[in-house]
Amino acid sequence: MTEAAHKKQSRRINEEIGKRLAEYRKKAGLSQAQLGEMLGLEKESVSRIESGKIAPSLSRLVMFCESLDVSFEELLINASPHPTDEARALIASLQGLSLRQRQIVLQTAHNLAALLRDE
Repeated sequence: MTEAAHKKQSRRINEEIGKRLAEYRKKAGLSQAQLGEMLGLEKESVSRIESGKIAPSLSRLVMFCESLDVSFEELLINASPHPTDEARALIASLQGLSLRQRQIVLQTAHNLAALLRDE
């Protein structure tokens, strides 16, 4: 991978992680200022992390996850560019569904993938 491609991928991952953090924060009913206070950060720092402008350290990501009651794996798996990680996220979403419901999801995914390949 070229350096430019690596930087582009890193930027995309930072943006995706930030977007997911913002979603979890909003789901928890917290403002950026409130979350920042919980983490000992300024609101602006939370904003820059959520927008993907800066990459949080691993220890900071763990703090975010603990504060937002989300697993580290769940946060990162959805930001991964690898199809196998996406498959794991899809598998997790099937938990609690009946066999028939899982079959509907699987068939829908197959049909959608076929449509997108044909574009």
